[in-house]
Amino acid sequence: MLLNSLISLFGGLGLFFVGVKLLSAEMAQLTGRQARHWLARSTGSYTHAALIGLVAGMMTQSTNAITVILMSLISADLIAPRRARPILAWANIGAAGLVLIAAVNLHLFVLALIGAIGLCFYFNLDRSKRWRPAVSALLGLGLILLGLEIMRGGAHQLQAQPAVVDFLQVATTSLITAFLAGAILTLLTQSAATVSVLAITMGAAGLLPFEHAVPLIYGANIGSGLGTYMVTVRAGGMARQLGMFPAVIKTTGVLPLLPLFVIEQSTGLPLLVALIKWLTLSPGLRIGLVYLACQITAVTVTTVFRRPIQSLLERWAPPSHAESLSRPRYLYDQALAEPETALMLVEREQARIFAVLPLHLGLTEALEGESVPLDAGVATPVATALLNAVDHFLANLADTGASRLTLERIAERQASNSMLQTLHEAMAEFVGKCTEPAETPTMQALALNLSEGLGALLLIAEEGVRTGAAEEFNLLHQLTDERDSMVDNLRRRVIATDQGLPARDQQLLYGLTNLFERIVWMLRRFVTSADQARRRAAAAA
Repeated sequence: MLLNSLISLFGGLGLFFVGVKLLSAEMAQLTGRQARHWLARSTGSYTHAALIGLVAGMMTQSTNAITVILMSLISADLIAPRRARPILAWANIGAAGLVLIAAVNLHLFVLALIGAIGLCFYFNLDRSKRWRPAVSALLGLGLILLGLEIMRGGAHQLQAQPAVVDFLQVATTSLITAFLAGAILTLLTQSAATVSVLAITMGAAGLLPFEHAVPLIYGANIGSGLGTYMVTVRAGGMARQLGMFPAVIKTTGVLPLLPLFVIEQSTGLPLLVALIKWLTLSPGLRIGLVYLACQITAVTVTTVFRRPIQSLLERWAPPSHAESLSRPRYLYDQALAEPETALMLVEREQARIFAVLPLHLGLTEALEGESVPLDAGVATPVATALLNAVDHFLANLADTGASRLTLERIAERQASNSMLQTLHEAMAEFVGKCTEPAETPTMQALALNLSEGLGALLLIAEEGVRTGAAEEFNLLHQLTDERDSMVDNLRRRVIATDQGLPARDQQLLYGLTNLFERIVWMLRRFVTSADQARRRAAAAA
């Protein structure tokens, strides 16, 4: 039985991680203007955010799942961390319902959710471009909740194990060991509520004195915050701020109460323990009220000291440079009312996306304001985030009843966005080819020369796209006009130099040169389009 319980905990944790990965990947797709507006309205005030958190905590009975969902929304730029924090804080009070009634069964809700997702797959909604991200996100949420339910079931089985009961009785012989036992058990079960329910069961059975259950509950809260932080520690930037916030919540919920408990136990002064004993005679309800007191204290402290806590989290987990770079700089919803302004802003944002191209090769000269070195690996996710933002912005602009001329210009910008996406994909593939090991020095030198030459072309093109300078466009046209024949001659020369070129190097040679030609062709096409747009704008002026 003990082995079954441990395997259930392990399997539930695996489902939880799969759900986290799936939800994080798909939530970025749900970034439409309507979703942004709804979340902005819903969390615009502290009261609304608190109500959402309270209901979410009651429905899911899991602050871990809510934390992961909110982190996904922050990563998708759907909600700001300062608006997500009240939701998470009040979710702890909502989740306290499990401890107070000690009889919440999430099994049917999870099965209903999985069944609804199954119907979505049966009706092929997962293949619909419109509904696929939502269905996948729901599947991720379902896996998270199912994993937590399996973990919770495994944890409930533990209370029937004599070894666990003996451990609790021994562990709670002193205040310090009781505190540590609560923290350790919560880290194992990933649920302070489960440990608290176990304590209620043992308290009702007379196995756990109330004075020993109090530090156990305090330790469980600290362990819950630490456990959530460990689950989300791999996140970075603003998403990590929210991952650290549960640890702050749980700590602030216990720290004010712990000294009161020590004073009460050492001096006999009637404080919280005496008050709870006066309120009810039920041993189980007394323990539940201690858990609830921790959550209420946490919300009170984090509300009163909201600004200092926000400053502290921003100092501990500032936005990463890649995260700042991947957020649109020029796009905002109010510009949709002015199509001319909106299209101009799109062009400027696309110029930023174009400036990310040299980053694939480790070149940051084109990135304005980025004095800190950036890893070349962030180029693809940064470009993808910006391209998605431009796509959604253009789709929303087309839905505003724009004129025919405006729709034509929107189509041009959409075509430019598609070309930028293809360019970034080709650059990522080119860099991957360059990192493949070559067997001959000739191929090693060729890869380096092609990379350096392409980097120089990209920097020239970026300056032309950014400044609109005619001389930069002309220089790029001159450099790329004969590039195809140059690459072909270079390919022939390499083969002639190394008559016995290994098959692997031959494959690498053709792969690199073909990609180089393709990128240069797309580069010339994109810059030509930008030059034509510049000429049209100058003629109109």
